[in-house]
Order: sequence, then C-alpha cells, then structure tokens
Amino acid sequence: MPLFGNRRQRHREELSYIGRKFSSQAGVEESIANFRAAITQQLGSEPEFFTAEWTGPDPAPVMVIGAAPGGTAQAVRSATASYLALWTDGGMYFVAPDYAVRPTPPLVGMWKMRDASLTSTGSVEAGEFGVGVR
Repeated sequence: MPLFGNRRQRHREELSYIGRKFSSQAGVEESIANFRAAITQQLGSEPEFFTAEWTGPDPAPVMVIGAAPGGTAQAVRSATASYLALWTDGGMYFVAPDYAVRPTPPLVGMWKMRDASLTSTGSVEAGEFGVGVR
C-alpha cells in the first residue's frame, strides 16, 4: 500500500467557459446602450440587434439582447451572435461565439470607457447560460 494513499489520478471534468461576467451600477437601459455602442465600435459596422429568450437556470435575467454581424442569415444568426444577459442587480453575462479564442475582446475596453462602474466578476460556464432565438 502506498505511503500517501491511492495515487491514481482522478478524472476531473474540465469546465467549459463561454463568456464573461460583469457588474455595473449603470442600470439595465444604460448598460444596453453602452453595450450597443461598444459592439458597434468593435465590429466597425452596425450589427443586427435582437432579443432572445432565456432558457438557462433561474433566476432569469430581465433581458437578453443578441448582436449578430449585419446581414447574417436568420438560420445561422444564433451561432454567430454575441449575447448580453442583464439582471436588475447590475449583474451581466456576456457570451460570444469566439470566447475560447478571444476571452477579452476589444469590446470590453470600449465598454469600460463608457461605464466607469463596469467590473469583471468572473467567467460564464456553459451550464449557467442558455438562450433561444425569438
């Protein structure tokens, strides 16, 4: 018997991060306006904004807004869109399709220049987020 017990490595399921968590004192409407301006600046053109239905765990956010590059076909919009879920307490989840490649997009800096109270509070795990396109 080994001196320090069982040395077999246990398989740990790796967490899948799909976005960033933020907090702001700006309020829902102002946060949406700041997000819209920052993502438009990042893309260099006006994206298509739409609302999405929350299918993730409770508590549900008060609003989920999606942004897809302009001219994106309806059939592929959900796969190419970035999403922002907002709660009344100032909490937000920002989820982007390229998060694994670019976890801190330029959008974050542009957004923080518009909202001095915006702070990063962690990462969004895949199981914490779910949307359906309306």
